Amino acid sequence: MTNINGATSHLRIATCPVNWNNNDIPGFKPVTPFPEILDRMHDDGYAATEYDASFGNDPVQVCAQMDSHDLVLTGSYQWVDFLTHGADVSAYENLRPTLALLAELGCRHLIVSDSLRPHRVALAGRVPEDGSESLDDASYARIAAGIHAVATMAAEYGIKVHYHNHVGSWIEAPHEVAALLAQLDTSCADLCFDTGHYAYGGGNPAQFIQDNIAKIGYLHLKDVDTDAVVAARARELTFLEALREYVFSPIGTGSADIPAILSVLVENEFDGWIVVEQDTCVGDPTETARQNLAFIEHWLENHQAIGR
Repeated sequence: MTNINGATSHLRIATCPVNWNNNDIPGFKPVTPFPEILDRMHDDGYAATEYDASFGNDPVQVCAQMDSHDLVLTGSYQWVDFLTHGADVSAYENLRPTLALLAELGCRHLIVSDSLRPHRVALAGRVPEDGSESLDDASYARIAAGIHAVATMAAEYGIKVHYHNHVGSWIEAPHEVAALLAQLDTSCADLCFDTGHYAYGGGNPAQFIQDNIAKIGYLHLKDVDTDAVVAARARELTFLEALREYVFSPIGTGSADIPAILSVLVENEFDGWIVVEQDTCVGDPTETARQNLAFIEHWLENHQAIGR
């Protein structure tokens, strides 16, 4: 159970470093270094965060800082070229040092996504529904086989793997997420479902969660600025250009329908981590992260008060 400003809920809420430091667009804003970033997270009211390489690779030092800030680690994000390597287990051996470190840190979740592809980054939010710019069935199976291979390896370290749908990758649009999911053994590796990326890709995240809750083990909760995404599509902005135009909005202000998503999660007693994200923001990221959590707190308080 989680207690958020008096509202008791089983939802497990966390934050992540990307809210301050977006590695996809280096230099966009001043970096908030480790461990200062933990001060910001703690002051905002979060009790958990994802791990980032900027935290360093000394488990003793990282754990000491986490303890001193009353924070725990949830998961860590990793780009992996699944399409190229498929089921070739040897191609993923370079992940072992990361898995060993995460295990030492008590971080039990690895979030993976197939690599960004330049032509897909350029096509962000505009993937044709007819599948003409998407993979064939054999390629989806190849990506799934790679995910299974990494999941088997990660299990040796007590770590669960979750696949993240991502704008600018081969798994962006709703039909692409569905095609991969049809090939994925979710008892081996399930989804880290990203609500903002799914909405950006043209989908209804609340409906997807309702229909696939049993296949989602980890969640990235973000919103999409309605006007910004329409403009990005009309101007044919790349994903990275759209990030600079603040395509992801504060929680509860965009088109992802965060209240509906939270309602589905509560009603289904979702017990995975819910990581609150906003990849870029106008103004101070610390204040934005605080406001995003406040929206969730307020929703939970109202939800509890009316006895739903």
